[in-house]
Amino acid sequence: MNNGEIYYIDFSGNKGSEINNTHLGIIFTIPKINNMLFCIPLTSPKLKHFNNLQAFNNRNYNELKYQNLIYIDTTDSIALLDQMRAISIERLLKTYNVILNSKNINLIITKVNKYIKNIMKK
Repeated sequence: MNNGEIYYIDFSGNKGSEINNTHLGIIFTIPKINNMLFCIPLTSPKLKHFNNLQAFNNRNYNELKYQNLIYIDTTDSIALLDQMRAISIERLLKTYNVILNSKNINLIITKVNKYIKNIMKK
């Protein structure tokens, strides 16, 4: 398993508004912990994620509605930072055979840091 690798993940057993069922997710290893991973779930792009129809149709990542969203062009997916969490490796179903490039990984790290700072301010 590599940081930035995308897997099909079983998110069953949710509560409330948590993501559920099988979705793609970006995984990151947690140092010194072998059976858990950090995960950012992915979902398909929807008009509600973008500021307008043109931005949605063009997948204009500069016009996403909320700071907790990242457009991942490699999979035509939206990364949901508000759903990021630690998961057991037992939730991994199979690899999607994609590892994000360093540009996308750095974008995710930057956005995660900014998102967490905004949460902690409140």
